[in-house]
Amino acid sequence: MFFREKTVRATSVLQLVESYRNEEGLPRQRVLASLGDAAVPTDERGIIAKAVELRLRGEQSLFPARLSRVGAEWVVRIHKIAEQSKAVALAPGTTRLDGVLVERIRTDYVVGFGPHLVALKAWEALGLSAILSSLGMKPEHIAIAQLMVINRLVEPLSEWALIDWSNRTALPEILGVGVTKTTKDRLYKTSDELLKIRRKIEKELRSSEQELFSLRRSIVLYDVTNTHFEGLCQSNPKAKHGKNKQKRNDCRQVAVGMAFDEHGFALAHEVFEGNIADTKTLLAMLDRLELGDQELKPVVILDAGFVSEENLKLLEQRGCSYIVNITRGSRSRYAEYFANETFCALPGRKADKQVEVKRIADPENKNCCLVLCRSAQRGEKERAMISNAEKWFLADGESLRRRIEKGRLKKPDVIERKIGAFLKKHPRVARFYKAEHKDQTLLLARNDEKLDEALALCGDYVLKTDKSMEAETLWELYMTLLEAEKGFRMLKSTLGLRPNFHQLEKRVDGHIFISVLAYHLLRWIGYRLETSGDLREWRTLRRLLGTHVVATTRLPLESGNEISIRKPSQPDAEQERVYALLGIDWKRAYPPRKTELKR
Repeated sequence: MFFREKTVRATSVLQLVESYRNEEGLPRQRVLASLGDAAVPTDERGIIAKAVELRLRGEQSLFPARLSRVGAEWVVRIHKIAEQSKAVALAPGTTRLDGVLVERIRTDYVVGFGPHLVALKAWEALGLSAILSSLGMKPEHIAIAQLMVINRLVEPLSEWALIDWSNRTALPEILGVGVTKTTKDRLYKTSDELLKIRRKIEKELRSSEQELFSLRRSIVLYDVTNTHFEGLCQSNPKAKHGKNKQKRNDCRQVAVGMAFDEHGFALAHEVFEGNIADTKTLLAMLDRLELGDQELKPVVILDAGFVSEENLKLLEQRGCSYIVNITRGSRSRYAEYFANETFCALPGRKADKQVEVKRIADPENKNCCLVLCRSAQRGEKERAMISNAEKWFLADGESLRRRIEKGRLKKPDVIERKIGAFLKKHPRVARFYKAEHKDQTLLLARNDEKLDEALALCGDYVLKTDKSMEAETLWELYMTLLEAEKGFRMLKSTLGLRPNFHQLEKRVDGHIFISVLAYHLLRWIGYRLETSGDLREWRTLRRLLGTHVVATTRLPLESGNEISIRKPSQPDAEQERVYALLGIDWKRAYPPRKTELKR
């Protein structure tokens, strides 16, 4: 098969053409697909034509062609068109084909396969089964652990829902585990068993990932998030009321601290009480990472919430360098430097996303330096936040003023409490105003000078470090903290870290650890694809691979017997491309099974 361009009525038409010999043995050509002015990549047309030909014949290439994503999509589209043009309609009635009753052929017991196969490959590549076995876990418990972690990666569900979900996938067949309603207790027991050895598992995974990808780890990124619970959660001593990142301050929560390397791989995690201050979590994480065993100490990168004199001294004692963000409230101390220093724009950034940096000596510590940073995009965002906050502040102030003037609030002590609550509700802009109860009304006076000073610092922030590097390099190192933010975002959205419906401490910690293990699989998948130039997110791949299934085809015979063939469906070109990038042999993962039922 080959492509040719033909002019039809002054219009160029792209056609897929097949060469064949007729009954007389003469060479002929026929058009299998007329594609109009389709923009099929010129440099891949030969490969695409060959791929379509193999699919039409139901054959597989021993060495699959490496197609671009666009090329793979064209293979699927052209195959559908060509298949329709080659189809021959069968006459109505009960048709027999080599003893098979064609009209009675049916397909059933269709279960998911594609995303689960990718998850199994990641599990195998990380050597998780070997790790768990070496730590004393039995094979049947390892299979249950696989089931739980893969569910958390593919479609996070509760333990009850997981039982039904697993029976709609090929996992029980592949793992050799039966899943029934009684499996729920086995799920909990396996979770408890994993939790007991979680520190050893994470240590082994750190080594496995470093060896697998030859990672050079020179940076530790650390951050904390939280997950809340509906209900009282009185059986969990870690469940406390705290500042919730989803604004659910009415719920108890636990805090989850997690360290990542600069490549986005998880190094360790720890679960803390829900009301713990971020600054008090760093020591526990440094102990978990066992940095004292390393000859080359990494650079620890922290956001502003972790910065304290005690933590900086702790890092120095451990021999770690650091890059930290100084809190937003402290930047006014450096207003003079921001006003007078000459900044250097970072190269290669668009005008609306421009960042300027300047390195100066730390006036308070001769062993450290500061990087003054100015972001245009961040400045616009902060000014908009102040503007919106001021609108709400004035609206609430006007409402309170009317209540006072109409006499709904009369007692001076009550009015003062209401004013105090009003100012506390709007901390972002209350600092720019003076509120006074006078002559049975509320007076709000704005300090324009103070507001102008704050607006001038919008978009400005300060990094502190003990590293002697150029400002541009230090800023780029600090921005790797986005990998930690990305990791938490995946944990909270894709991997079911929250909501957490458990009440017991060990169940809550087990739920979190299973999400962390799922993140290890996810990062293996992402890193493999990124190194091959494929930057798609997991949810996109999950949707793409979702149509690759395992099914049973039943062929009724004239003799009354029935042949059943259970095997995976034929993946399309784009699915095969993903499997090739991840090193997956989908045929070997689920060999066909043929049985004959005799009547």
